[in-house]
Amino acid sequence: MAALAYQFKDDLFAEGTPPAAQEMPMRSTAALGERRFTAWRGRSGRRYVASIFAIADQHALGFTDAVLLAVSADRRIIAARDSGPLGIEAALTRWQRSVAEAGAHEIHVHLLAEDGISRRAALLDLMPEV
Repeated sequence: MAALAYQFKDDLFAEGTPPAAQEMPMRSTAALGERRFTAWRGRSGRRYVASIFAIADQHALGFTDAVLLAVSADRRIIAARDSGPLGIEAALTRWQRSVAEAGAHEIHVHLLAEDGISRRAALLDLMPEV
């Protein structure tokens, strides 16, 4: 199994530039009138499920130990960050304001990373290339 994953990763990056993360909407929520959840496929191929919040929704900033993704209207991640263990409100509010000015329309919150190392790995996998 590890050999297959390694081969897939080699093929994935064969062009030289890793592809950007891509949103993969969840089929199980397609029948709901409101989009509340989505999934992102990182450059590694790993899948990350996230809750969707409007850019101005302060609830998106209330989670601790979460991966926050600022998403544009054309469904691209324009910024990502770890909310941190304390959810430092002032820093998160500044980030929210700056990503809104940069064109973010939503904040997607990934809560399933179990620890700081997992959150860091998710951030590196999902962050846009600079």
